[in-house]
Amino acid sequence: MTTNEITLSEPDWSLLPEELLHIVSKNLDDCFDALHARSVCTLWRSIFPFPSHLSRPSYSLPTLEHEGSWSLEKIPLFLFRNRAHAADYFLGGIRRYEEPEEEEELPTPIQCSVKVEIPGSDPRLMNMLDCQIFPLGHQYRMIGCNAEGYRNVAILPLNQEGGGDFVVLLNLTKVLLVFRSSEMRWRRLHTQPFTIATCEELFTFRGKFYAIFISGDVFAFDPHFQELTTLKPLELPNCGSCNDLVQCGDDELFLVEKIIPRNDDVLNFNRLALRVCRLDVEAGQWVVVSDIGDRVFIIGEFGSVSCSAKEFPDGCGVSGNSILYTHKPWNETYFYKYGVDTGREEDDRNCWWYSRENLVTILSTSPVVALRVERCVLFFLLATHFFLTR
Repeated sequence: MTTNEITLSEPDWSLLPEELLHIVSKNLDDCFDALHARSVCTLWRSIFPFPSHLSRPSYSLPTLEHEGSWSLEKIPLFLFRNRAHAADYFLGGIRRYEEPEEEEELPTPIQCSVKVEIPGSDPRLMNMLDCQIFPLGHQYRMIGCNAEGYRNVAILPLNQEGGGDFVVLLNLTKVLLVFRSSEMRWRRLHTQPFTIATCEELFTFRGKFYAIFISGDVFAFDPHFQELTTLKPLELPNCGSCNDLVQCGDDELFLVEKIIPRNDDVLNFNRLALRVCRLDVEAGQWVVVSDIGDRVFIIGEFGSVSCSAKEFPDGCGVSGNSILYTHKPWNETYFYKYGVDTGREEDDRNCWWYSRENLVTILSTSPVVALRVERCVLFFLLATHFFLTR
């Protein structure tokens, strides 16, 4: 009796006709799919361009002394979920290593990885083929800025289509500086007599700059700085407060207020609660809300981000309509939830309180913010420590 043996071998994708590769390259919507394709071989790398969504476009700006230059970089942010280790998450900016020499043949099967540097451990490579990846917008960083008090920066184009003239707002603690591409010089933006407090954060939203100050004040500036709008939150009787802005794309802007009750003029941090407001752009005022949908707001020294909890696996301890602070003075914290019963009759249920459902341990805040949510580990990586290879 004769036996016919059939041998199955892995196809050599590098032999795919070049004209088919060009067709495929035009139909890849996911930028990381393009990265995987570039990792097959030198031919594929030459045909599939590096995804523009992962590039870090930069502007060269003069320094305050007009000696040398600073680089203003646009850094894309992503949330990575490692499918092989469902408890691991990575959030941060991306930059790529230098391109290999042309004659260097890339290994097969496809390899595309992220280098993660966590304090106290050796750098590790995470294969992105095992990852679920979600884009979270971008941030701007002023690279090489040694100006005293530098905190953050924001940029707006002066036309709807982008390109052409632009305006930059630079935060140097108690001083805001304006740079116009048409003038190529820095000018001081005067916010007095409105405030002399420290500016905490800058945002751009629907064609305007937004600045939030340590005093709790929020101001909106048009890009020509001909109009300054004060966005005062509603008064909180017998309470102190400090505020954070959280942007959800170009759709919504939220104000998260930390409410600290006063007892005999002494702030009681043990009863800290939150109030959340959404900006009504047309009315120019904040509207108190009790629901932020399936979103999770994560607020820390690196800034604030909003992500969708529906993408998280069940049982991971992360759910929607919740808020987490990563820069508390202690190492253990909880998510804030709306309407939590604190067990104290004097506490208003119409606020956001510690849920005490899932303990969050802050493992590290510098240079990487690392969290553990009960059995889950979340890593929030700063852009300079997050690398894309291959």
